[in-house]
Amino acid sequence: MATPRSLIGRRIRDRRRELRLTQSALAEKAGISGSYLNLIETDKRLIGGALLKRVAGALGLEVGDLSGVEDSRLAHDLGEIARTLALDGLGTEQAVDFVARCPDWARAFLALHRSYRDAVSTSTALSDRLSQDPALMDLSHAVLSRVTAIRSFAEILEQHPDLAPAERARFTGIVAAQSDDLAASAREMIGLLGNPLDAAKPTSPGEEVDDFIIHHDNHFPALEAAGAMLRQQVDEEGVGLMSGFRRRLGLETEPSAGSADLPPESRRFQLAKRVFADLHGDLVEQVIDDPRLASREARERARAAMTAYGAGAMLLPYEPFLKAAEATRYDVDLLAERFGASYEQIAHRLVTLRRPGAEGLAFAFLRADPAGNLSKPFSAVPGLRMPRFGGSCPLWALHAAFGEADRPVVQLAVMPQGERYLFIARRVVKRRGGYGATPVTYSVMLGCSLGDAGRIVYGDAFLSRRQSLETPVGINCRACPREDCRQRAHPAVGPRRQGDDLPP
Repeated sequence: MATPRSLIGRRIRDRRRELRLTQSALAEKAGISGSYLNLIETDKRLIGGALLKRVAGALGLEVGDLSGVEDSRLAHDLGEIARTLALDGLGTEQAVDFVARCPDWARAFLALHRSYRDAVSTSTALSDRLSQDPALMDLSHAVLSRVTAIRSFAEILEQHPDLAPAERARFTGIVAAQSDDLAASAREMIGLLGNPLDAAKPTSPGEEVDDFIIHHDNHFPALEAAGAMLRQQVDEEGVGLMSGFRRRLGLETEPSAGSADLPPESRRFQLAKRVFADLHGDLVEQVIDDPRLASREARERARAAMTAYGAGAMLLPYEPFLKAAEATRYDVDLLAERFGASYEQIAHRLVTLRRPGAEGLAFAFLRADPAGNLSKPFSAVPGLRMPRFGGSCPLWALHAAFGEADRPVVQLAVMPQGERYLFIARRVVKRRGGYGATPVTYSVMLGCSLGDAGRIVYGDAFLSRRQSLETPVGINCRACPREDCRQRAHPAVGPRRQGDDLPP
């Protein structure tokens, strides 16, 4: 998949032509040679830092307009959609070129595909319910029976105009009674189904929130500052963190309604969210005032996500947390013990350490439930994109972690094109309940480049070659060219393309 930089040269070239500048004229403005600019425009030289800023200024653009991080993700999504829909002949290069030349149309195509998926999801949910709900099945049978009866007696009336008045009146009465029963059954069916729009919630609001978070690189300085200030105020009071939170909510004791079956770290986080929503709700509203959040459902989800972000900034302050993460070499369990947080809370916080000039290790994040439903995809790792359509590879540590209750599963994953990443996944239980209650279980996975393995404790076994086993994986079955995979659930979509040759 194209990296963000692979779009920069195209953007520079297209903008230069739009302004009717020659290469030599732009090169002179940027303080470089024309030949070097030619290499940049043809993606044969990388560009960044001060030079990218000078070129952007010469073209009258912001650096973000050229950097292409968001466009690279968009191209990745379009390529994944093309494979899912079996659009032969459309691959990575075509997607990158489409995004580079027509970004608005590319985003419109993605929005159209999301609407299509919403419609399919709603249709499937209604079909499943009609075929599996006993009450609806009985009503469906009743509707068909009454339609058949009405048709039969109507045909009698049509085909026998010489019926005696008494017989005609009897048949007409039967048709009228069956029509009333049919209307009653139809009303009851509609009542059971409810509003068709409520039968299956659209998937696009969640994806709108994903787009919003990815656009901001999962870092929100205003929320960080608000959380840090509140934490400092509580610390200065010297009354204890939880007592300080309860005081701000006007509570004598910690609220217990709905939280009795939650572990202590989850109750603590819930209280922190209430505090942040109460004191900084207006700030959250300002943050989510974003055109990417087009629907009411998306704004509601984003509001919850940003409130949780603020709570994380309160409980796990940026500088102390980053310092501890570096000192422990990103040992998630050790950080959870040190900060009194859950494994998932620590993993979430690790992927928000993106402050310019004070970044933590670049991580990817993904969560799955036991049925394989994916949520919260995010990646700051160059070249590694979390799947958004069509599930994930069943060989990922994300899924193996469900079989390991009390320890992380670490995996050296090798992608079809030879890229190597370190995946760390662990099963987490968010809500247990008493005897007989079904626990709420997820698998949470972090991923990083193998080149960063020396910075984290999980890479030691691989770097010292005590554990050299590599696991060949893909993104998902539809996009994976590995024909000999014994875990394949679906055939690959489309023929193998040039460049799909697997590494030895």
